[in-house]
Amino acid sequence: MKLQLAFYLLILFVLRYFAYFFICQLEESKHVYTEEKYVPMDGNPRYSNPTRNCQSNQSFVDFGSGSLTCEQRTRVEQCIQTYQEEYIRALKEEIADRDIRYTSHSYLDRNSFMIEAGGHRGNDTYEFNSRYHPGFYIVLEPVPVFYDILVKKFQQSPNIAVYNFGIDVKDGNFNISESSDNAVSIFMTDNQKGRRIQIVNTTRFFEKLSVRSREVDLITLNCEGCEYAVLDLLLSTDYIRHFRNIQFQSHRIPGICYPVRRFCWYQELLGKTHKLIFQFKFVWESWARI
Repeated sequence: MKLQLAFYLLILFVLRYFAYFFICQLEESKHVYTEEKYVPMDGNPRYSNPTRNCQSNQSFVDFGSGSLTCEQRTRVEQCIQTYQEEYIRALKEEIADRDIRYTSHSYLDRNSFMIEAGGHRGNDTYEFNSRYHPGFYIVLEPVPVFYDILVKKFQQSPNIAVYNFGIDVKDGNFNISESSDNAVSIFMTDNQKGRRIQIVNTTRFFEKLSVRSREVDLITLNCEGCEYAVLDLLLSTDYIRHFRNIQFQSHRIPGICYPVRRFCWYQELLGKTHKLIFQFKFVWESWARI
Protein backbone atom coordinates (compact mmCIF):
# COMPACT_ATOMS: atom_id res chain seq x y z
CA MET A 1 0.00 0.00 0.00
CA LYS A 2 2.83 2.35 0.93
CA LEU A 3 4.64 1.57 -2.33
CA GLN A 4 1.48 2.25 -4.30
CA LEU A 5 1.00 5.59 -2.52
CA ALA A 6 4.63 6.53 -3.14
CA PHE A 7 4.21 5.63 -6.80
CA TYR A 8 1.10 7.82 -7.10
CA LEU A 9 2.88 10.71 -5.39
CA LEU A 10 5.82 10.34 -7.76
CA ILE A 11 3.48 10.39 -10.77
CA LEU A 12 1.73 13.48 -9.38
CA PHE A 13 5.08 15.24 -8.88
CA VAL A 14 6.19 14.45 -12.44
CA LEU A 15 2.87 15.64 -13.88
CA ARG A 16 3.05 18.91 -11.91
CA TYR A 17 6.63 19.45 -13.08
CA PHE A 18 5.73 19.00 -16.72
CA ALA A 19 2.61 21.16 -16.31
CA TYR A 20 4.74 23.94 -14.78
CA PHE A 21 7.33 23.59 -17.54
CA PHE A 22 4.63 23.71 -20.24
CA ILE A 23 2.98 26.80 -18.72
CA CYS A 24 6.33 28.60 -18.50
CA GLN A 25 7.14 27.77 -22.08
CA LEU A 26 3.69 28.92 -23.19
CA GLU A 27 4.07 32.18 -21.27
CA GLU A 28 7.46 32.86 -22.80
CA SER A 29 6.17 32.05 -26.28
CA LYS A 30 3.79 35.01 -25.99
CA HIS A 31 6.83 37.27 -26.15
CA VAL A 32 8.42 35.67 -29.19
CA TYR A 33 8.78 38.29 -31.89
CA THR A 34 10.32 38.00 -35.32
CA GLU A 35 10.68 40.85 -37.77
CA GLU A 36 11.22 41.01 -41.49
CA LYS A 37 14.71 40.53 -42.90
CA TYR A 38 16.80 43.68 -42.94
CA VAL A 39 19.11 44.33 -45.89
CA PRO A 40 21.43 47.35 -45.61
CA MET A 41 22.12 49.55 -48.58
CA ASP A 42 25.32 49.10 -50.57
CA GLY A 43 27.50 51.10 -48.19
CA ASN A 44 28.17 53.95 -50.59
CA PRO A 45 29.41 56.97 -48.56
CA ARG A 46 26.72 59.16 -50.10
CA TYR A 47 24.14 57.37 -47.93
CA SER A 48 24.01 59.37 -44.71
CA ASN A 49 21.27 57.79 -42.59
CA PRO A 50 18.85 57.37 -45.53
CA THR A 51 15.10 57.21 -45.04
CA ARG A 52 13.58 54.00 -46.38
CA ASN A 53 10.31 52.07 -46.35
CA CYS A 54 9.73 48.54 -45.09
CA GLN A 55 7.11 45.95 -46.08
CA SER A 56 4.33 47.72 -44.15
CA ASN A 57 5.08 50.86 -46.24
CA GLN A 58 6.09 52.71 -43.08
CA SER A 59 9.29 54.73 -43.22
CA PHE A 60 12.34 54.59 -41.00
CA VAL A 61 15.78 56.19 -40.79
CA ASP A 62 18.26 53.50 -41.80
CA PHE A 63 21.10 54.08 -39.37
CA GLY A 64 22.45 50.65 -40.31
CA SER A 65 23.35 51.97 -43.77
CA GLY A 66 24.53 55.27 -42.38
CA SER A 67 26.52 56.41 -39.39
CA LEU A 68 27.26 53.18 -37.51
CA THR A 69 30.82 51.85 -37.36
CA CYS A 70 31.68 48.18 -37.92
CA GLU A 71 32.12 47.74 -34.16
CA GLN A 72 28.71 49.29 -33.51
CA ARG A 73 27.08 47.05 -36.13
CA THR A 74 28.55 44.01 -34.37
CA ARG A 75 27.08 45.12 -31.05
CA VAL A 76 23.73 45.75 -32.75
CA GLU A 77 23.63 42.16 -34.02
CA GLN A 78 24.45 40.88 -30.53
CA CYS A 79 21.69 43.07 -29.10
CA ILE A 80 19.19 41.61 -31.58
CA GLN A 81 20.23 38.03 -30.82
CA THR A 82 19.66 38.47 -27.07
CA TYR A 83 16.31 40.29 -27.45
CA GLN A 84 14.14 37.40 -26.28
CA GLU A 85 15.91 36.70 -22.98
CA GLU A 86 16.60 40.37 -22.25
CA TYR A 87 12.95 41.30 -22.77
CA ILE A 88 11.58 38.57 -20.51
CA ARG A 89 14.08 39.49 -17.78
CA ALA A 90 13.28 43.19 -18.10
CA LEU A 91 9.54 42.66 -17.74
CA LYS A 92 10.09 41.13 -14.29
CA GLU A 93 12.61 43.79 -13.25
CA GLU A 94 10.35 46.65 -14.33
CA ILE A 95 7.47 45.38 -12.22
CA ALA A 96 9.74 45.33 -9.16
CA ASP A 97 11.02 48.90 -9.68
CA ARG A 98 8.30 50.72 -11.60
CA ASP A 99 8.57 54.00 -9.68
CA ILE A 100 12.04 54.67 -11.06
CA ARG A 101 10.28 56.21 -14.08
CA TYR A 102 9.39 59.08 -11.75
CA THR A 103 11.99 59.08 -8.99
CA SER A 104 14.92 59.36 -11.42
CA HIS A 105 13.75 62.82 -12.55
CA SER A 106 14.22 64.83 -9.35
CA TYR A 107 15.88 67.62 -11.39
CA LEU A 108 12.40 68.70 -12.55
CA ASP A 109 10.96 71.80 -10.89
CA ARG A 110 8.57 74.68 -11.49
CA ASN A 111 10.87 76.07 -14.20
CA SER A 112 11.00 72.85 -16.20
CA PHE A 113 9.63 72.25 -19.68
CA MET A 114 8.32 68.72 -20.19
CA ILE A 115 6.61 66.80 -23.01
CA GLU A 116 4.67 63.57 -22.55
CA ALA A 117 3.49 61.69 -25.65
CA GLY A 118 0.80 59.17 -24.80
CA GLY A 119 -1.05 60.56 -21.79
CA HIS A 120 -3.52 57.64 -21.70
CA ARG A 121 -5.50 57.85 -18.43
CA GLY A 122 -3.10 60.31 -16.79
CA ASN A 123 -1.26 58.01 -14.39
CA ASP A 124 2.21 59.20 -15.42
CA THR A 125 1.04 62.80 -15.70
CA TYR A 126 -0.26 62.66 -12.14
CA GLU A 127 2.97 61.15 -10.82
CA PHE A 128 5.20 63.75 -12.47
CA ASN A 129 2.95 66.70 -11.66
CA SER A 130 2.35 65.79 -8.03
CA ARG A 131 6.04 65.16 -7.41
CA TYR A 132 7.69 68.01 -9.35
CA HIS A 133 5.00 70.34 -10.76
CA PRO A 134 6.87 71.17 -14.01
CA GLY A 135 6.20 74.76 -15.04
CA PHE A 136 5.25 73.96 -18.65
CA TYR A 137 3.92 70.44 -19.11
CA ILE A 138 2.59 69.37 -22.52
CA VAL A 139 0.63 66.12 -22.74
CA LEU A 140 -0.34 64.58 -26.10
CA GLU A 141 -3.20 62.10 -26.36
CA PRO A 142 -4.89 61.45 -29.73
CA VAL A 143 -7.58 59.01 -28.51
CA PRO A 144 -10.78 60.96 -27.69
CA VAL A 145 -11.86 58.90 -24.67
CA PHE A 146 -8.45 59.27 -23.00
CA TYR A 147 -8.15 62.94 -23.99
CA ASP A 148 -11.47 63.66 -22.27
CA ILE A 149 -10.26 61.88 -19.12
CA LEU A 150 -7.04 63.92 -19.09
CA VAL A 151 -8.81 67.26 -19.60
CA LYS A 152 -11.17 66.55 -16.72
CA LYS A 153 -8.46 65.15 -14.46
CA PHE A 154 -6.09 68.10 -14.83
CA GLN A 155 -8.48 70.99 -15.34
CA GLN A 156 -7.23 72.52 -12.08
CA SER A 157 -3.57 72.32 -13.16
CA PRO A 158 -2.79 75.45 -15.23
CA ASN A 159 0.76 74.25 -15.91
CA ILE A 160 -0.56 71.25 -17.90
CA ALA A 161 -1.68 71.65 -21.52
CA VAL A 162 -3.41 68.60 -23.02
CA TYR A 163 -3.65 68.28 -26.82
CA ASN A 164 -5.89 65.89 -28.74
CA PHE A 165 -3.34 64.65 -31.28
CA GLY A 166 -0.35 62.36 -31.45
CA ILE A 167 2.99 62.64 -33.24
CA ASP A 168 4.69 60.45 -35.81
CA VAL A 169 6.53 60.66 -39.15
CA LYS A 170 3.82 62.54 -41.06
CA ASP A 171 0.55 64.41 -40.67
CA GLY A 172 -2.62 62.41 -41.11
CA ASN A 173 -5.87 61.07 -39.78
CA PHE A 174 -5.98 57.41 -38.85
CA ASN A 175 -8.59 54.92 -37.73
CA ILE A 176 -8.03 53.24 -34.41
CA SER A 177 -9.89 50.50 -32.61
CA GLU A 178 -10.78 52.59 -29.60
CA SER A 179 -10.79 50.90 -26.21
CA SER A 180 -12.23 52.14 -22.95
CA ASP A 181 -9.08 51.12 -21.10
CA ASN A 182 -6.27 49.63 -23.19
CA ALA A 183 -3.84 51.77 -25.16
CA VAL A 184 -4.20 51.70 -28.94
CA SER A 185 -1.81 52.23 -31.85
CA ILE A 186 -2.05 53.50 -35.42
CA PHE A 187 0.19 50.55 -36.34
CA MET A 188 -2.38 47.91 -35.40
CA THR A 189 -3.59 45.81 -38.32
CA ASP A 190 -7.25 45.87 -37.29
CA ASN A 191 -7.74 49.62 -37.57
CA GLN A 192 -9.78 49.75 -40.78
CA LYS A 193 -12.84 50.70 -38.75
CA GLY A 194 -13.09 52.76 -35.58
CA ARG A 195 -12.55 56.30 -34.37
CA ARG A 196 -10.51 58.79 -36.37
CA ILE A 197 -7.55 60.39 -34.63
CA GLN A 198 -5.16 63.14 -35.68
CA ILE A 199 -1.41 62.64 -35.98
CA VAL A 200 0.99 65.55 -36.45
CA ASN A 201 4.42 65.41 -38.07
CA THR A 202 7.01 65.37 -35.27
CA THR A 203 9.25 67.96 -36.91
CA ARG A 204 6.34 70.35 -37.36
CA PHE A 205 5.33 69.84 -33.74
CA PHE A 206 8.84 70.65 -32.49
CA GLU A 207 8.95 73.70 -34.74
CA LYS A 208 5.67 74.96 -33.30
CA LEU A 209 7.22 74.66 -29.84
CA SER A 210 10.42 76.41 -31.01
CA VAL A 211 12.43 73.55 -29.54
CA ARG A 212 15.64 74.71 -31.24
CA SER A 213 15.54 77.93 -29.24
CA ARG A 214 14.91 76.33 -25.84
CA GLU A 215 15.72 73.33 -23.65
CA VAL A 216 13.30 70.44 -23.19
CA ASP A 217 14.05 69.12 -19.72
CA LEU A 218 12.28 65.81 -20.31
CA ILE A 219 10.41 64.07 -23.09
CA THR A 220 8.75 60.84 -22.02
CA LEU A 221 7.25 58.56 -24.66
CA ASN A 222 4.63 55.89 -24.06
CA CYS A 223 2.80 56.27 -27.34
CA GLU A 224 2.42 52.77 -28.77
CA GLY A 225 4.99 53.15 -31.53
CA CYS A 226 5.59 56.88 -32.00
CA GLU A 227 8.85 56.57 -30.03
CA TYR A 228 10.55 55.32 -33.21
CA ALA A 229 9.60 58.40 -35.23
CA VAL A 230 10.71 60.71 -32.42
CA LEU A 231 14.04 58.96 -31.86
CA ASP A 232 14.69 58.73 -35.61
CA LEU A 233 14.26 62.49 -35.83
CA LEU A 234 16.32 63.32 -32.75
CA LEU A 235 19.21 61.07 -33.71
CA SER A 236 19.38 62.17 -37.35
CA THR A 237 19.27 65.94 -36.65
CA ASP A 238 20.62 68.47 -34.18
CA TYR A 239 17.36 68.31 -32.22
CA ILE A 240 19.08 65.78 -29.97
CA ARG A 241 21.10 68.64 -28.42
CA HIS A 242 17.93 70.33 -27.14
CA PHE A 243 16.62 67.44 -25.03
CA ARG A 244 18.20 67.13 -21.62
CA ASN A 245 16.44 63.86 -20.79
CA ILE A 246 14.76 61.26 -22.99
CA GLN A 247 12.62 58.49 -21.52
CA PHE A 248 10.71 55.95 -23.56
CA GLN A 249 8.87 52.66 -23.57
CA SER A 250 9.61 50.57 -26.65
CA HIS A 251 6.93 48.56 -28.44
CA ARG A 252 7.02 45.71 -30.94
CA ILE A 253 3.96 46.09 -33.17
CA PRO A 254 3.84 44.35 -36.58
CA GLY A 255 3.29 47.57 -38.58
CA ILE A 256 6.47 49.19 -37.21
CA CYS A 257 9.62 48.79 -39.30
CA TYR A 258 12.32 46.71 -37.57
CA PRO A 259 11.47 47.66 -33.97
CA VAL A 260 14.10 45.41 -32.37
CA ARG A 261 16.86 46.42 -34.77
CA ARG A 262 16.03 50.10 -34.44
CA PHE A 263 16.03 49.84 -30.65
CA CYS A 264 19.53 48.38 -30.86
CA TRP A 265 20.63 51.18 -33.21
CA TYR A 266 19.37 53.72 -30.69
CA GLN A 267 21.48 52.16 -27.95
CA GLU A 268 24.59 52.93 -29.96
CA LEU A 269 23.57 56.41 -31.09
CA LEU A 270 22.10 57.80 -27.88
CA GLY A 271 25.38 57.09 -26.13
CA LYS A 272 27.10 59.77 -28.21
CA THR A 273 25.22 62.61 -26.50
CA HIS A 274 23.48 61.04 -23.49
CA LYS A 275 24.21 58.59 -20.70
CA LEU A 276 21.93 55.79 -19.57
CA ILE A 277 20.16 56.50 -16.26
CA PHE A 278 18.12 53.31 -15.97
CA GLN A 279 17.10 50.54 -18.32
CA PHE A 280 14.71 47.62 -18.39
CA LYS A 281 15.92 46.57 -21.79
CA PHE A 282 13.26 46.60 -24.52
CA VAL A 283 10.70 47.84 -21.96
CA TRP A 284 11.49 51.22 -20.32
CA GLU A 285 14.63 53.32 -20.16
CA SER A 286 15.86 56.87 -19.61
CA TRP A 287 18.85 58.82 -20.90
CA ALA A 288 20.35 62.10 -19.64
CA ARG A 289 22.43 64.48 -21.74
CA ILE A 290 26.14 64.32 -21.06
